[in-house]
Amino acid sequence: MKTKLLTGLSVMLLAGTAVADTIGVEVGATFWKYDINGSVRYQSTDPADTVDVNEDLGYSDDDANSFYITIEHPVPAIPNIRVARTNMDATASGTLSKTFTYGGVTYGINEAVDSEVTLDQTDVTLYYQVLDNVLNLNLGVNAKNIDGKVRLAGAVTGTTTAEISGWVPMFHIGAGIDMPLSGLSIEADGNVIGYQDSKFYDYDLRVKYTTPWRIGLMGGYRKIKLDLEDFDESYSDLQFDGPYAGIYGKF
Repeated sequence: MKTKLLTGLSVMLLAGTAVADTIGVEVGATFWKYDINGSVRYQSTDPADTVDVNEDLGYSDDDANSFYITIEHPVPAIPNIRVARTNMDATASGTLSKTFTYGGVTYGINEAVDSEVTLDQTDVTLYYQVLDNVLNLNLGVNAKNIDGKVRLAGAVTGTTTAEISGWVPMFHIGAGIDMPLSGLSIEADGNVIGYQDSKFYDYDLRVKYTTPWRIGLMGGYRKIKLDLEDFDESYSDLQFDGPYAGIYGKF
């Protein structure tokens, strides 16, 4: 079913797309300051084993770096491509407010717990430019590779690690407005999918300024939502969101 959806979207896009006049490359890097909210559960279908990452584990905020490269070209039948990498690794210490079972191990109320949440992501986006002038509109597909883990280390109980890994196909949409003669643009990108009772989305809003020397600055807001339902035996309702700033070059 996923293959049919992605193939159908590609056929629709080929019916009417805009193309770049020449090959263009953009490379950039961002620094993201995000808040962490939500809950996790591992190898249990009992809601009583749900762990609040703020109240029980002590998470509040952290930061991450992202890197990307975008290549656009004038060949109508071949999609443009964007590859991005985000590395997220947050640690915290907390005192449990309840007793729960995580990965078959029972952690007790008032137990001190150190934890780590890792969510490394590689995004490969193939898209077509439906509009390419003052108003820009891109449609396509995204393949997101997730490599994550949630590790709990109790002062009394011991250590348990839940790992999730795999590729997730997503729909992609991007839009933007270029301010003529100013170097300024306002842009938004989003990737979203829902399947097998799990939901994923990743979007960001940003303002960019490109200097006459092909170097640019940007600032914006990004949000990632992972609503997992028995994904590698993990259940979660995690949200990462906050502002970011970055630099890029256009060639």
